[in-house]
Amino acid sequence: MTQLTISRSVLHTSTVEFKRHFREYLKTLAKDIDTNRVELIEALEWCFDRWEHWRQKFYPDAELMFPFFQSGRRGSEFGHYSTCGSSGQPSVIHIKRSFLMGTSDITVAKLSPTKKLVLLKDHPDRLKFVDQTILHELVHQYLHEASPSAAEYESSESGKNYKGHGPLFAAECNRINETLHPELGFEFVPVRHMKRSHAKVNDVQRPSCAHFTHGELFHAWDITNPDLMGWQIEENRQRLEQALAFYGGAVELVEEAAEVATDFPAPFDSSCAEVCHQQLLGYDQEKDTDLVTAFHLAVLQQMQAAGTLDELLDAIGHSIAPADIQPAAGENGQTVIAIPESGPTVPTSVDSRLPALTQEYPISDPVASLKRLEADITAAGGKAALCKNQFGLKDGSSLSRHLKALKAAIAQLVAA
Repeated sequence: MTQLTISRSVLHTSTVEFKRHFREYLKTLAKDIDTNRVELIEALEWCFDRWEHWRQKFYPDAELMFPFFQSGRRGSEFGHYSTCGSSGQPSVIHIKRSFLMGTSDITVAKLSPTKKLVLLKDHPDRLKFVDQTILHELVHQYLHEASPSAAEYESSESGKNYKGHGPLFAAECNRINETLHPELGFEFVPVRHMKRSHAKVNDVQRPSCAHFTHGELFHAWDITNPDLMGWQIEENRQRLEQALAFYGGAVELVEEAAEVATDFPAPFDSSCAEVCHQQLLGYDQEKDTDLVTAFHLAVLQQMQAAGTLDELLDAIGHSIAPADIQPAAGENGQTVIAIPESGPTVPTSVDSRLPALTQEYPISDPVASLKRLEADITAAGGKAALCKNQFGLKDGSSLSRHLKALKAAIAQLVAA
């Protein structure tokens, strides 16, 4: 190994100068070490250069320390800023090794249970994604080291409440994106702090700043929010297409087969039947089965055996002669119920005068149903009001679940 003699004056220079000497030291080592280390040192040099680019662009006058860059194999975060490194060195930015070096394909976002974004390991444009991660960590560094609100950031946003992604961080992200988004060819999309439950009304449906600088390039509205309207879902679809084009194929949309549910959890209240019905419908559509019919027949058989079927039909305003529903011999001599095609089905609402959600907004035509449902929600003054006044439900939980089912059905149509 080459013996390096570092001038003793380095020990008395500023932290910035020491780190610059350390860079030169790494460059010298790179000449005599194996290929993997040479490539790692070159990648870290690139990180230094990109950090300096973003610093000059967005924080030219800030008194920021020159950071140590390091790249380890452990941890799930793509990047992380720390005020103090593992050896006591100040101002450290860590970039995950596989993410920096492209040693494997990496899932960078989960869009749904069946869709994810994957950063391809061998694509020449993959460093665009890494570059933006360096900018993310630079914002953390600025708020810790040079911001006028550094003390507030340390005390209120760096702990477990926001994990560094509170209102101050979100404000910096928006300041940067107002410039950056148009330069990249995107419409500016604001971000909120990471806690949706504490966000302002106007920001609650926006993406979280925890995913700056990538999340708001891929979607304009929070994809985890189940209450997005149809036009917001469409904006997200267009934004996703634009972002995929921007990364030039380095980020790929990957679709996986959905895991089909084999159990059907439902709330034990008046909405239980509606939830079970929707889940069975979804299973039937996915697996080409007919569980809904089997479920209805089983209920009718049990009610007839208990002698309560006629009572139920009378209660909901239907009258049916005994000849219309006749016991029939099934396999192994079991008694089954023969239901005529013109006979009534079991309604999803106890009061037959009130329409059922699934009848008013059928999942068989999800696009039209979603459009009408959103218009009705607006006209009624909210989901809870619509559920109570039109469907006789105590709250909007059933409607929220049906909205989610309609959006899932639309997503399947788009994917197909």
